[in-house]
Amino acid sequence: MTQTATNPLDPKSILEQAFEMEDEFPGPAEDLLLSWLLSLGADQPPAAAAQELLPRYTARLSGKDEALPIVKLHRLLEQVAVSPPATARRGRLSGRMRRGA
Repeated sequence: MTQTATNPLDPKSILEQAFEMEDEFPGPAEDLLLSWLLSLGADQPPAAAAQELLPRYTARLSGKDEALPIVKLHRLLEQVAVSPPATARRGRLSGRMRRGA
């Protein structure tokens, strides 16, 4: 059995499978997006992955009804693509914890 190499931008092919379904994708788009985000490696920035993946799926949505869950998934992916990277706040306690309350 031959195993294909996984795409580090979509390690479990979550997005690929959804966009292959097109109009048949049942949603919810938010759940699928979260699953995709959690499948990314720790060294893979979500915004960079989304920016690279978006062109693959944009053409598939031409003329689609805006109410379809697959279109909503695409819009969410666009939002991820422009989101700033998360920053970890280490060594700083919030006011209440700092005061020992």
